[in-house]
Amino acid sequence: MTKGAIRAQRRARSEGRKRRKRMLWFALAILVAAAFIASLLVPGGLRSQGNLTTRSAINTGGPVAILPDEGRDHVEAGQPASGGFKTKPATSGPHWQTLPTAAAPDGSPARWGAYDHALPDEVLIHNLEHGGIGLHYSCPEGCADLIEQLKGIMGRNPSQFIVSPYPGMDRKIAITSWRHLLYLDEFDEAKIREFVDAYQDRAPESVPQNQF
Repeated sequence: MTKGAIRAQRRARSEGRKRRKRMLWFALAILVAAAFIASLLVPGGLRSQGNLTTRSAINTGGPVAILPDEGRDHVEAGQPASGGFKTKPATSGPHWQTLPTAAAPDGSPARWGAYDHALPDEVLIHNLEHGGIGLHYSCPEGCADLIEQLKGIMGRNPSQFIVSPYPGMDRKIAITSWRHLLYLDEFDEAKIREFVDAYQDRAPESVPQNQF
């Protein structure tokens, strides 16, 4: 075999090894991506903690007592859940599942963010089921400063937060998560952030960083 043929043979073997290595890395990347996507489809989702990602579970402890589980049934959009709810606002129970319609203009779950109108419990519950936090206020005479403070808790990224009025509460402020409720008479950032840290993305269908 000539020297040229030997060099060509070596080049062919080298190229073969490179192709096999590229194929291996490509297959590995596909497996990692598939595992991540599959994890988002599992009830409970994922929960981000610093640089770690762990499976979410309902937090039965934390700063407030866990409330009774009122279920997760779906009811017809636009129709109130029969029997009502045990708390105002509700933190679990029958809820709607729909895109925006005439009967449910905001859809269910509603898009994350701040609203200047009240959302039905049947909508809010669905957002809580996805790991969200509700920041609600009852101010018959107005409370612009409080609304801005609650929006400050939400920050620039509204993902996993709903800020909205909730008329008819006995207290001025209600902070909600799945099966947890914190009432306040005045804004208390430390208590609210403690609640958020304990219960955000700790729900049956949590999808952390859900941008919907």
